[in-house]
Amino acid sequence: MAKQLERASGLRPTRKKSLAFRIIRWVLLTFAGLVTLIILLSVFLVLWLVMRPLPQTDGTVQIPGLTAEVKVVRDKSGVPHITAANTADLFMAQGYVTAQDRLWQMDFYRRIGAGRLSEVLGNDALGQDVFLRTIGLRRAASAELDSIPADGKLILESYAKGVSAFIDSHKDNLPIEFTLLGYSPEPWTVLDTLTWGKVMAYDLGGNYDREILRASLIDKLGAAQAAQLLPLTGAEGTPLIVPSGVSYQNMEQNMALVDIQSKISALVGSELSGKGSNNWVVSGAKTTTGKPMLANDPHLGIRNPSIWYEVHLKAPGWNVAGVTFPGIPGVVIGHNERIAWGVTNVGGDTQDFYLEKINPANPKQYEYQGTWQDLQIVREEIKIAGKPSKNLDVRITRHGPIMNDAIDSINKSQPLALKWVALGNSPLVNAVLNYDRATNWQTFRTALKDFNIAGQNFVFADVDGNIGYQLTGLWPTRAKGDGLMPVPGWTGEYEWTGVIPFDSLPSVYNPPTNFIATANQRPAPFEKFPGGQEFDPGWRAQRITQLLQAKEKLSLEDLGAIQRDVMSIPGKEIASYLGKLPETDPKLSSAIKRLREWDGRLTADSVPGALYKVTYTYMLENMFKAKLGDVYEDYIGDGAAHLPTVFSLLKDAQNPWWGTGGRDALLQKSLGQAIDYLNGKFGGNSDDWKWGKLHTVSFAQTPIGNALPFPLSALINLKTVEQAGDSSTVAAASYRYDKPYNQTSGVSFRGLMNLANFDDSLITNTTGQSGQPFGKHYGDNIDDWITGRYHPFLFSAAAIDKLKDTTLTLQPK
Repeated sequence: MAKQLERASGLRPTRKKSLAFRIIRWVLLTFAGLVTLIILLSVFLVLWLVMRPLPQTDGTVQIPGLTAEVKVVRDKSGVPHITAANTADLFMAQGYVTAQDRLWQMDFYRRIGAGRLSEVLGNDALGQDVFLRTIGLRRAASAELDSIPADGKLILESYAKGVSAFIDSHKDNLPIEFTLLGYSPEPWTVLDTLTWGKVMAYDLGGNYDREILRASLIDKLGAAQAAQLLPLTGAEGTPLIVPSGVSYQNMEQNMALVDIQSKISALVGSELSGKGSNNWVVSGAKTTTGKPMLANDPHLGIRNPSIWYEVHLKAPGWNVAGVTFPGIPGVVIGHNERIAWGVTNVGGDTQDFYLEKINPANPKQYEYQGTWQDLQIVREEIKIAGKPSKNLDVRITRHGPIMNDAIDSINKSQPLALKWVALGNSPLVNAVLNYDRATNWQTFRTALKDFNIAGQNFVFADVDGNIGYQLTGLWPTRAKGDGLMPVPGWTGEYEWTGVIPFDSLPSVYNPPTNFIATANQRPAPFEKFPGGQEFDPGWRAQRITQLLQAKEKLSLEDLGAIQRDVMSIPGKEIASYLGKLPETDPKLSSAIKRLREWDGRLTADSVPGALYKVTYTYMLENMFKAKLGDVYEDYIGDGAAHLPTVFSLLKDAQNPWWGTGGRDALLQKSLGQAIDYLNGKFGGNSDDWKWGKLHTVSFAQTPIGNALPFPLSALINLKTVEQAGDSSTVAAASYRYDKPYNQTSGVSFRGLMNLANFDDSLITNTTGQSGQPFGKHYGDNIDDWITGRYHPFLFSAAAIDKLKDTTLTLQPK
């Protein structure tokens, strides 16, 4: 009866549903609990990975080796202002503080210089390590150790102790990159710092890629056409003379060396397409303050973190502020209490390739002036993560290391030995430490005599109102030849006979123009400075000069506007030819009109700017690809090579390089292809075809950010943004033409120095001060860098105190 009532009332089925509901609810709650636990564990993991290593910037830290208390005041931009009682403590503190913000970057860069990337990145980095061990940057740096003067050695050793002290005290909370790759950094050494100097010299001071490219073009096209494609900035009418007794057959195989160079440059912070910089100094006669002003924006690889680190150092005998490379003590670019200076790369020619003859009966010998000489052979062991080590025998002639050995696939029948000033004994760091303490033009120039392995254009100003310019570097003189292509090494005819004396290098002091500007253009006529025949085409220098001359008096804001200028002189000229094309084809008419009316400014929202840039890409393909074959991509990769050529050919409408239809037919074809490309990428509304949509810059963490899976990549990579400009604009934003259009190089920092009041100086440093994801200053400069804003470049105690953020006291232990 009870069961019948139960069935009739429906209670039993209800109990069954209730039980099922409870089971489902239990499953859901359990699942939710697991999800919550996973989320909590993930949050904990994130905190453990990225928050745990963040540096202590307030309070007190004890450091072994300090002799007295050191104060580290960080301002609102994260810039450390370090005050110490003596030199040794000052630089020990600089090493410690730099490691707080940039230890992973420092360790990675020293691994580049030492050729030890494979130890942590595995077999994928072996090619770079083989190349770097072959060229021997670390070997060259090691040879300099004994030539460092006593005061410089004290500074270098103190800096190394500071970095090592941080490493030793943070073995359990290292930056996330060490955790992800599963290793701990070694103590820092003086040799690590010297090697980093060699890396930067390598990145900025060479031209061997052009030697190989020129030889490849000669083999492909002959000397006359090769000269057209790589125009020189040497003596007027200088012919291209191919050395007798050599063959450049199959030289394109050696372009693999250039590919490796490009990979290393990308890791270091530069690109073949973007090596450069701008600087200028204006005397008080031409400024609104009556005192000099100085501007500098070096063009290097756009990296995360920035290649530059802002710092202010103060101790008895020291009061200097500016930027340096993490791993280098002192200030590379900046000012002290009396002087300011800015730096740009010269370019020029400090490298030569020598074709060597190896003894067929004894591969350990090479020929020189009719006799067989023994090769120097250096055994290098390259350790590889997860794999057995690779042993490498580096062969070295009287000219330098044989670079073919760095690439298994390239032509071994024509060994190429690299001679380069930086492989000699020339410690660059001496100059930096000395000019940081210079007080006038004379002491500054004296210090620059040691800035010798990476030729630079230094501009100078002092508080007394003087301005100046000095070119630096070791510039070889040759018994024969011009350094433009590989030469016979066996004859002895092409040896270096010495270097241009420092006092013969271009120099200017208080010129009547009241300003000096450099932008990698030829620094002086060839007969006055025969330091090479390949320099920047000069459009940036031309534009800077125009803008400096446009006003009778210039303010600091005017100098900032010049730094942000995106007028493309070659772009406007090329667009003028496109704008004169007949408008008979409806598909082209609107684009032709836009190009005709364009003002030449490559803003991010410019439609005609995008039309010009994409059309130019197709112009290169239509003009050169079929004729150059396997050399084509190597040729177009560097805009400084082909842009002057195309610019010149535009004046010759029937030049054979335009093809059978002539210039206008090729321009029409290229413009039509550009329209199709933009239409396919952004749609049929041409108002959406904006340059910045194509030309973006990404701030992925270098070098592992793009290799990590999501969400780890999201933790350490910063955003991608639209960008204006290109390699020809003052606000440089370069990309490789063989891999358009993502920016790889450009303005790495902007600095404006006001010698009327150093506290009014301004700076912007791409990503910011920190290299630590989730750090307060990790990526906090990006928006300012893109929009052209600056933050104060503080110097006086009063100004620093007003914008003080944290104070860390370092004490002896």
